[in-house]
Amino acid sequence: MNIGSSRQQSGEYGGKHIDASSGTVTGSFAEILSLEATVLGATTSNIVNFPASKNLVVGQRIQGVWTSIVVTSGSLVAFNRKY
Repeated sequence: MNIGSSRQQSGEYGGKHIDASSGTVTGSFAEILSLEATVLGATTSNIVNFPASKNLVVGQRIQGVWTSIVVTSGSLVAFNRKY
């Protein structure tokens, strides 16, 4: 498989599983993927006007630059961003 410059789509950079017990997770993430119905708490990203609390459905993906993530309920994977 030729993945060219889209290496993250193949999961090469890895990620971090985050759930309600994780507290505030910091890092540099390129995308989040909800694994179940998930409620985000306060987050920090480069997405303008992203709400302080957001409900995500199973399988929902949001790309951006995430540097701080809080999960109130549910779980997600935050995929690492290439530096």
